[in-house]
Amino acid sequence: MTPPPAPPGLWTTPVRGRAALSALAWVLAYGASLVVVVLLGLVTARTLGPGRPDTALLALVVLAGTAVAALLAVRIHLLRRRGLGWADVGLRPPDRSPWHLAWQIPAVMAAGVTASMIVLIPLGAGAESTGDEADAAIADLAAGGPVFAALGLLTVAVLIPVAEEVVFRGIVLPALRARLRAVAGITLAGAVFAAVHLLPPALPYLLVVGISLCAMAEWYRSIVPGIVLHGVNNAIVFTGVIAAGSGQ
Repeated sequence: MTPPPAPPGLWTTPVRGRAALSALAWVLAYGASLVVVVLLGLVTARTLGPGRPDTALLALVVLAGTAVAALLAVRIHLLRRRGLGWADVGLRPPDRSPWHLAWQIPAVMAAGVTASMIVLIPLGAGAESTGDEADAAIADLAAGGPVFAALGLLTVAVLIPVAEEVVFRGIVLPALRARLRAVAGITLAGAVFAAVHLLPPALPYLLVVGISLCAMAEWYRSIVPGIVLHGVNNAIVFTGVIAAGSGQ
């Protein structure tokens, strides 16, 4: 079903209103269900035996599982239910050359680091204090050996960026842009992305990256370039944490 034309400056998209809210609710429900299953598994394992579950396996299950659960929820409760395709959430060829990523990736990451320094240094916090929980999950994967480290890198640099871009730039951004003009919609969607990560020290960096990814989705009319930037960013963070841990 084709949505009615939107007023000038707003997006015409089927991913809006109740359809978007319902999809996001299902994404949360699927993610919460995974957490419950993992917790029940931990309780069962502790009850049946004295051994503690492998932290590397647990980290991989949680990271990969939440990403797969989100994509599954979108596929079942948005795309199939509404008769849409992945292109409707931005998984389509970009309208502009992806070669622009050659300058956009370093520019966005540099802007994020600069924002973090401006905010955190006056508060007495350094870059090393950002994202302790995420760093711990990466360290757990690295502790599992090369196989878990490789699977962790694949999850963090490919699977998670795809899932997060589909949710935040494929659902949240269009839903907001259907009601708000570019600056307000992009800024609010980027702020939602940053806030949902629940990493206060990393908030300045995540806010810059989130807004930039939304602006890229608008500019390219595709979330694919954003997936690439997101994946490169996550891969750099992942390898940096592992390198720092191995150097200690």
